[in-house]
Amino acid sequence: MASELDAVYADVEFFRSEKPEAIVRRYSSRHFSPQKLAWGWMPAHPTLFLRRSVFDRFGLYRFDYRIGGDFEFVARIFKDGSVRYRYLPEVWIRMRVGGVSTSGLRSTLLLNREVLRACRENGIRTNWLMLLSKYPFKMLEFLVK
Repeated sequence: MASELDAVYADVEFFRSEKPEAIVRRYSSRHFSPQKLAWGWMPAHPTLFLRRSVFDRFGLYRFDYRIGGDFEFVARIFKDGSVRYRYLPEVWIRMRVGGVSTSGLRSTLLLNREVLRACRENGIRTNWLMLLSKYPFKMLEFLVK
């Protein structure tokens, strides 16, 4: 069965560097599906493992995105439903909080502009309202660990 898959992914837990044993957020990839790309949802990309054939077929990450290249790549490979994938309900990555995409309002706006652009460039119909609607659900990640 695993030999039939092109991709597998799981969950990520975040911690603060001064207290690595305390989880502050868990990003669950459980509810991802290609249909949710239009709402800006993607699996936790640090946990996304792909067969080389996926890169051969779809190409690599693009460098003309400042902070949304991961989303553009995920949109490109999952948009047409040809990549066979499986979510595994496990934490594969523990990482510190922080990073460019979560460093403030400016980076959040840039990220969402790039997600909108990635959707449009990959033929995924979306709009600002759809993309921004994910944030109330993302807040739950801080409560449900």
